[in-house]
Amino acid sequence: MRAPNPAQQANQSIDHILTEFALFVKELCPEASVEVTKTMYEDEDANILVRPPVAWTAEACDSLEERLSERSVDVLLQTGYHILVGVFETASKD
Repeated sequence: MRAPNPAQQANQSIDHILTEFALFVKELCPEASVEVTKTMYEDEDANILVRPPVAWTAEACDSLEERLSERSVDVLLQTGYHILVGVFETASKD
């Protein structure tokens, strides 16, 4: 069990933070598929998997991933919650 983190903002639950994060993803890419899981593999508190539309380029996916990674670090510093984010290029339908 984790020790309380003094950096955690008052009464911000992980569910609330994940909802805000998912809404942030949708602001940046409304067409994206967003999957949020609280499955813990190592020391993270949750994972967010983002799949942009097929039409997105690799560069656009990289840019989105960079923005979401920055947000993840902000959340960690502000709340103490470690949320991993992955942006996956959708396989093209050939």
